[in-house]
Amino acid sequence: MEGHQAMDSSLYRAAMDGDIDVLMNNKDNLENKFTPNNNTILHVATQFGHTKCAMEILNMCPSMYRKVNSRGDTALHVAAREGHSTVVQALIEYAKALNEEMENGAGTAKDMMRVANGEGDTALHEAVRNHQPVAVQLLTGEDPEFCHPANKAEETPLYLAAERGYVGLLCVILENCDAPVHGGPGGRTALHAAVVHNFEGCTKKLLDWKPALCKQADACGWMPLHYAALFGHVTRAKELLNTDKSVAYIADKDNKKIALHLAASQGHVRVMEELISQCPDCWEMVDGRGQNILHIAAKYKKKRAIKFILEKFSFSGLINQKDSDGNTPLHLLAASGCCQASLIKHPKSDRMAFNKENLTPVDVICKNKNVGAVVRILSYMPKYVGHRPRILCSWTPWVLVSLLVAALIAIATISFVVGFTSEGDYNGNETSQFLKHLS
Repeated sequence: MEGHQAMDSSLYRAAMDGDIDVLMNNKDNLENKFTPNNNTILHVATQFGHTKCAMEILNMCPSMYRKVNSRGDTALHVAAREGHSTVVQALIEYAKALNEEMENGAGTAKDMMRVANGEGDTALHEAVRNHQPVAVQLLTGEDPEFCHPANKAEETPLYLAAERGYVGLLCVILENCDAPVHGGPGGRTALHAAVVHNFEGCTKKLLDWKPALCKQADACGWMPLHYAALFGHVTRAKELLNTDKSVAYIADKDNKKIALHLAASQGHVRVMEELISQCPDCWEMVDGRGQNILHIAAKYKKKRAIKFILEKFSFSGLINQKDSDGNTPLHLLAASGCCQASLIKHPKSDRMAFNKENLTPVDVICKNKNVGAVVRILSYMPKYVGHRPRILCSWTPWVLVSLLVAALIAIATISFVVGFTSEGDYNGNETSQFLKHLS
């Protein structure tokens, strides 16, 4: 850069060590001396926390406080990042004093605190990210009316605090700032971040500060409750529902799933219990594909969720309800290859229901190339196979051979187990139950 000169090693060491005498002896050569990253002598003194040295540099070169390095950092960015709170305070006081000396210079100190570097970070971003409590207190206390906007990564200081679980820093920002913005990447808010990472303190503080955040959606239409359900954070889900139960009925933008659907897809039974306890009719809702919670649990092979749903809603129409493709939950269970007896053998399961492709659950099972799954599932309902002979006839020879081999292995295994059972080495009841399923 024009006018820039390389900083010699003696000057760099003097700033690094806080040696004011050496700097004073070279005061006429400080202004245009820079490191390879375009750090000034003030940046260097600040980096190593030498407050008195930094102030002497500014007395010799008053304009240096405005200069930035290759990253766009002022000396204040560096001091905030490193947590040199005395330097932070001294730089703020220097700028405030400069306001008084300059005609029409009002705002100079605040301008310095609001400067964004190449990443869009202010000094407060740096202080929060690096967990520097005193620096955060100083920066927010000196400029309470500033909203502290997002950087280029769409992170606000409040979001950074929530995402990292820095509840103390989050409280300082909320207490000192009049109206801090709370956004983050992808349209998420600080509350989304606190819930995703299951931070109790941050979640509580944000809900106390602005309860409406629980209904603010991100770019995908997901509320914080969607994330609590997805990750199985029961306590966070309870807090959100206690704030506003209506969020349980809000579906996302693309797939039209509510929080209960997401909990079912992950098998988070405790979250499902909490949602249904507080919003007892939300189980009726279907997603964008017309799938209810039993469809979803079956599709994703969540056995505990299937069992929970059947125990709680066996009286309902969930078991044979069809989605937009005409599939019942049993169709989706068959397609997934999941052998969940509680649904397959349920007395209300319609094993002969047709979907829009004219396939029954048995047909779907027979099309499944997972031979092991075919054998296991058909063992629960062998009498239904005979009703759809064309499916069996359409199987490729290798599938038939594989099934035959699997069946022979199963028979051999049963014979082996029965032999040992007669000697008292195994539980005869379990063997007889297995034989009963195959009969």
